[in-house]
Amino acid sequence: MLAAQMGRNRKSKLRQDWGSAKVNIMREAIFAKFTQHRKLRKLLLSTGEAKIMEDTEKDDYWGDGGSGRGQNILGRILMDIREILKCPEKGL
Repeated sequence: MLAAQMGRNRKSKLRQDWGSAKVNIMREAIFAKFTQHRKLRKLLLSTGEAKIMEDTEKDDYWGDGGSGRGQNILGRILMDIREILKCPEKGL
């Protein structure tokens, strides 16, 4: 929660390459989360082949924008990580 609050603080200067780096940073963080926590890994894997949506009206980049028309980058990352966890040889 603290990291999310810090990320929303527009007074903090973003790194210059944030636009091109943020997806890979999020992917690495999500991968670490689901490989370090067995219960979370089991929960993610239990979603099977279901489409994962970050349903939020407040964010149409990481989420679906509330209408399903957003980019849903977080949902896509979660589905990618789920596939990696199913077949670890695919790698990150």
